[in-house]
Amino acid sequence: MKKIFGFTRSENAAHVDTSNKKRKAAFTLAEVLITLGIIGVVAALTMPTLIAKHQKQVFVNRVKQTYSIVSNAMISAVAEYGEPNTWDAFANFDATDPNYNQNHQEHMKNIATKYFKPYLKVIGEGQENFQYYMVLSNGVTLSFYPNGDFNEDETEFAQTEVFIIGSLNNNSSYFLDESRDYSRRDFLMSFNVSSTDYRLKFFNTDEGKTRNEYKNDGQYGCNKDVPKNKRLYCGSMLFYDNWQLKDDYPW
Repeated sequence: MKKIFGFTRSENAAHVDTSNKKRKAAFTLAEVLITLGIIGVVAALTMPTLIAKHQKQVFVNRVKQTYSIVSNAMISAVAEYGEPNTWDAFANFDATDPNYNQNHQEHMKNIATKYFKPYLKVIGEGQENFQYYMVLSNGVTLSFYPNGDFNEDETEFAQTEVFIIGSLNNNSSYFLDESRDYSRRDFLMSFNVSSTDYRLKFFNTDEGKTRNEYKNDGQYGCNKDVPKNKRLYCGSMLFYDNWQLKDDYPW
């Protein structure tokens, strides 16, 4: 016998058997698979909502940012060249001229490159149809498109306004092309070239229209009954609602 710290212990003390101790708890494969399945179902239910929310926020932020960028560019152009009614932006076009489309292109190119490009961060540009387009550093494509009126026999077109169509998906097609979506990816701004009011605006926002008119206009209203490529008032309604997508916005 040996004494250890005052206690007597036999050399041949029995070995302690630990085989009966409880094993640590662990998940079975079935339990793991069930848990993963539940997580997958929850993710499948919540991801579309989260993705849609993110897409909405990106759209709103990009529209608001671009409107500010282009507005500031226009203010700079006015400071250097005077009000748009003094620019070489107003023009009459002979609709019977074989170069009618090309004349529009050149005119839009002059407006875009002379009065806007110097004050913008442009990473790409080109021409398509009547318009001239530029790609901004924030990823938005701006298309400059002429708007105005034909005379009675439609032989002459007088340009009185410039449409500036913003696109989040690099769309530079005709502004009413079926590929356009003015409730999710595109927005329409404009300015009058023959007026002393040089503010950049959204579609018809200077005509005192109410929100209800923006929403329910039968031709260009911001509602689900109007084709996406004709919801021109969606940008106007977004601006009216102080950059918020209300519950009745046709996302």
